[in-house]
Amino acid sequence: MKKIVSNIYKMLLGFVMAIAVLSCGEMFNNPTIDKDTGEDINLLIVDFNFFTTRMNFKLLDADDNAQITKSAKIWFTGDNANDIVNFSGEKNSEYLTEQGEMELTIDPNVEITASSPFNYGVHVEVDGYQAFTQGIEIQSEGKKTYELQLVKKSNDETLTGTEDDDSFIFGALVAKSVSVDDKSYKVQFGITKADMIQFTDTNGKELFSSVAELEAAYANSSDKANFLQLTISNKKTDYNAGIDVVNVEGEKQSVLFKKLESGSFGSLVIDGKVVKSFQNGGITASCSYLSSPVPDLFGFTGFETDSWSFTGTSKWFSTPDFSYLVAEASLDICTTGANIKFSSNAQSSFSIDADIYDADGSLIKSTNFKGKFPETFTLENVPSGAATFVFRTNNPAFAPISDLSVTDLCSGTYKVDVDKADGYEEYQIVLKAICPDNPTIAIAPTYSGQIRIKDSNDAWQGIDMEGGIVDVLAKPGEVYQLRLLWEDEWETTDFSTQFDANGNYINTTDSKVVTEELPDGRIRFLIEHEFEQNICDDMGW
Repeated sequence: MKKIVSNIYKMLLGFVMAIAVLSCGEMFNNPTIDKDTGEDINLLIVDFNFFTTRMNFKLLDADDNAQITKSAKIWFTGDNANDIVNFSGEKNSEYLTEQGEMELTIDPNVEITASSPFNYGVHVEVDGYQAFTQGIEIQSEGKKTYELQLVKKSNDETLTGTEDDDSFIFGALVAKSVSVDDKSYKVQFGITKADMIQFTDTNGKELFSSVAELEAAYANSSDKANFLQLTISNKKTDYNAGIDVVNVEGEKQSVLFKKLESGSFGSLVIDGKVVKSFQNGGITASCSYLSSPVPDLFGFTGFETDSWSFTGTSKWFSTPDFSYLVAEASLDICTTGANIKFSSNAQSSFSIDADIYDADGSLIKSTNFKGKFPETFTLENVPSGAATFVFRTNNPAFAPISDLSVTDLCSGTYKVDVDKADGYEEYQIVLKAICPDNPTIAIAPTYSGQIRIKDSNDAWQGIDMEGGIVDVLAKPGEVYQLRLLWEDEWETTDFSTQFDANGNYINTTDSKVVTEELPDGRIRFLIEHEFEQNICDDMGW
């Protein structure tokens, strides 16, 4: 449905039309003026720069960090879910993509500060993967990137029951977390004999008429080890830690959150009979922490609209369709942390990924820094203490970036020097994305984009475009692709860094491209690209 943002577009259109009659000074900052004649070219440029907070969601496979390019459904819940919109100004009940990522934005009328944070829950469903849920709290405006780690559906695990007085116990299993200090926990399931005689099979018949009959059947069984078999589906234990949101005594709080074990009911077979209904009985699950010190929060958890709640160390399941999650959390989090300043010997936009590890070598979170050199970022929702930033080598335009050691994630300013890779030169792109059915309207995107050498297997270089303008690093003598993810499809165009002896642009690409030399010696590409998607209809024009 449409929202207030649509009205902003209308006001913006009027504002941009007024700009078109200004003098011809700063022509390159005013694409409605012909650079040679100074005449109005009757082209309306719409800029998204009034959106102050943009959010890029990347769907990754938790096993190998590869992007999941399958049909995915994404939706939001919680306090600020209705304030999330697409760049057409629409709030949708759900978003679909097959690209493994999606960029959305926040209603610019919503103020975001540390005293008034932006809270929501994000949910993802992809065939072959377990449903994903995470709570997110934003403390400030800006560009946000979230790597959502999806876990493949796994094989079932069957636990056998052993008699323990008036109950049967399943899965007295100790599972170790990935922490180097060998923390461990235990999860087990139990069924009282009184509950078990309530259970019925697939025909609706009770398995046993009394506790005595149950005990006799167990005593006379020739295979006691397999008399009771509880199958847990999609059991998962090796989760990475991350920042999430927990409801602590009625207050939402960002925490260092680690899922320890999850699973769901698969089947229960007793004395060869499949249990269909628990009737008035049930199964009890319990968990206990076996190491010291005990985490700030530990136990079974459930997700509400935009945060997790810890519900204790014991759960009662009265129906055979249950699922469970055991987690731990640290409350030692500062909402505003250290400053990370990126500088470079190149004039360029950048998108740099980093994994943050604590002093013990455990992963705290993955984060993305997106902007234009030089730029400083203030960390949000990070635990206190020393840490190391390990920068990924997935941007071919930059030389490998040295690890950054910080004494405290919650304070201080730390500098990161980024060098351009050998063979790369500086360029500037000015993009006008034209509506296919209305050539008098174009978009000057303020948007995340990507470039790479055409038909290559290079990693895509992340770029950050503002008002259709972006500084990039590219190799001379190559044809590049530039792409933007509009809605759930990539819009792609080409530009070439090949020139003749006089510096003239010599290649024919799929868009209108003109080049010129900037005062600092760089080459600027003026690109007019006609969208394949009908963006005018998307915008309601």
